[in-house]
Amino acid sequence: MQNKNLKIALIVLILASGIIGIVLYVAAYFFGLLLIAAALVLYYFYKRVGEGSEAAGVWAKSFIKKLYIPVIGIAAAILLGGLIMLATGYNPVIAYKALFYGGFVKNWHISVLNAVPLIFTGLSIAFAFQAGLFNIGAEGQFYIGSMAATWLGIRLGMPPVLSIILIFVIAGAAAAAYNIIPAVLKVKTGAHEVITTMMLAHTAKFLSPIFIRGNGGDPATSSHAYVTDAIRETNFLPFFKDLLPKSNYRLHIGILIAIAVAVFVYYILFYTRIGYEVRAVGQNKNAARAQGISIGKNIMIALLFAGFLSGLAGVNQVLGLDHKMFENLNAGYGWNGISVALLAANNPIGVIFTSILWGALDAGGQYMTRTTQIPASIVEIVKGIILFLIVAKYIYSFFGRKLSKRRKKNIRREA
Repeated sequence: MQNKNLKIALIVLILASGIIGIVLYVAAYFFGLLLIAAALVLYYFYKRVGEGSEAAGVWAKSFIKKLYIPVIGIAAAILLGGLIMLATGYNPVIAYKALFYGGFVKNWHISVLNAVPLIFTGLSIAFAFQAGLFNIGAEGQFYIGSMAATWLGIRLGMPPVLSIILIFVIAGAAAAAYNIIPAVLKVKTGAHEVITTMMLAHTAKFLSPIFIRGNGGDPATSSHAYVTDAIRETNFLPFFKDLLPKSNYRLHIGILIAIAVAVFVYYILFYTRIGYEVRAVGQNKNAARAQGISIGKNIMIALLFAGFLSGLAGVNQVLGLDHKMFENLNAGYGWNGISVALLAANNPIGVIFTSILWGALDAGGQYMTRTTQIPASIVEIVKGIILFLIVAKYIYSFFGRKLSKRRKKNIRREA
């Protein structure tokens, strides 16, 4: 009984410490990191109490092992980026000092704002990848989510909480519906989703100026012809500064929604029947079919849910940051979501951290260029090297497995 009470107390402390720490940290109260670290330590003790010291040690080693390859990849990319800077006449120490100070301290609020839509599009692409699909058109679904959120945000005048929830659900559903054509074509004809989703991404982009003109951006009647009317204030996402006065005035709770959605997607993938079937289809369609799993149904589920997640990125941008929609958005969140998902090895929790890293590199790059006049292209080189090194590991593992199978077959033949 005493052991059970201790476990309950530890769970309460872990949740309280973790949630409060995350809220404070993303709101630029940096001591929140201490609470997050405390939550991890408490979880280790929870494992010890519940499963014994051996299980707790296995968890700790597994946790460190998961960090090992990304950390090595990032360190190697920083080193190679530094060598490139030296070769081109720039001081890497000054550059990296400005880059990391700008991304993780000075412009931390920009890093968080950059990360929010990337979490959603990264989750979208990661979920599709788990089913063996490549939702490369996440950018188009982002546009559809943005347009739907803007249209609803201008018109819905319900109580704030109800109105915001409705906008998230309806706009996300509109983006999901936008993926119906690629999903049906994939199931019925085998048409590759890379082609169909990419074509629809360009279609959505070119539809957006028409939408903007119909919602306040008509040059004949507006002095701001390239933006829609602003959404209602009651449909704005709440700002951190309303509760935490030292927080930047632009930071909104979209980051908390994105983290909650990432946890939800992780739960779906690894703790539900739907997630199991989606992953089974992604791993081996023939084996999944042999188990009675419907390939077509799970392809539909994966592509529609991926569209829904990308649409939420657009909703967050409209309700949280822009409060209107701009022409020639050139967001790039869908395309960058591919990098984020690959870097996270398609793990929904990993997507949170890779999105923040990507957002911080962009924010730090802006600060570095402004303060040291070192070109921002250096940051793109570092990002490219990080991605290459991480993806190379999976390519090596893939071909390593192939070679291992071949060797086994040869040994059997010789035997």
